[in-house]
Amino acid sequence: MSFSDILNSIVADDHNRYRVDVDESWAQGRATFGGVTAAVGNEVLRQLVPRDRPLRSLQTTFVGPAPAGRWRVDARVLRVGKAVSVARCDIFESDQVAATVVGVYGGARSSLAQVALEPVNAIRSVDQIAEPDMRAAPTFTRHFDFRWAQAKPLFSAAPNEATQAFIRHRDATVLTESHVVALIDCVPSPALAMYATPAPASSLTWNMELVAHQFDFAPDAWWRIDTRIDAAADGYVHQTGVLHDPHGRPVALTRQLVAVFG
Repeated sequence: MSFSDILNSIVADDHNRYRVDVDESWAQGRATFGGVTAAVGNEVLRQLVPRDRPLRSLQTTFVGPAPAGRWRVDARVLRVGKAVSVARCDIFESDQVAATVVGVYGGARSSLAQVALEPVNAIRSVDQIAEPDMRAAPTFTRHFDFRWAQAKPLFSAAPNEATQAFIRHRDATVLTESHVVALIDCVPSPALAMYATPAPASSLTWNMELVAHQFDFAPDAWWRIDTRIDAAADGYVHQTGVLHDPHGRPVALTRQLVAVFG
């Protein structure tokens, strides 16, 4: 299934209850790629929240693994204010909660607070970078293209280093807000380069915030995600990232708590 196939499979079963199908091509170990889980949550919430209120923040807690198959999604609007709507959904697999997603959607308001994210230039341009060997990467990565502007190889016992990666969907369709949600999460944690041998990792929580809402780029346009580790101890990695759009403008912030087993 392509990413668009997943979104198109979302069907309302009952009042505020939906189902969605995800196949094994999106596997990440014994679970499904977390970016798809969060994006499905957002897309379901968009059935309840009008799109004239842009997505400002999406908070996802990965409660347990969500393997391929048919998921049930229970969603509800928690509050509708003059400018902001807050909605929540729980994603179920076999009657077990696999993830909880909370979306904050807010219309624009006049404000004296105006602070732009500062863009960061890429270390190398995408046309200077060879396609990497992703044969050992998780199955879901086949749905994306990657070019590493800065990164140490995974499991190379390298010192901690921030990464820069050009990324894009291989799904040749019109990009949507939910496409971008999934795209942000497709790059592995920089912590995995610090290990000498393969070690599984899993996101526990993920918060992403969109500061711009232009999605009408060509499907084959390259976006860029810069990721750094802020702290790591006791098997838990705290990392942040900034997504740049195909024009090089920073458009989203991301923070994750990642568990690394090894």
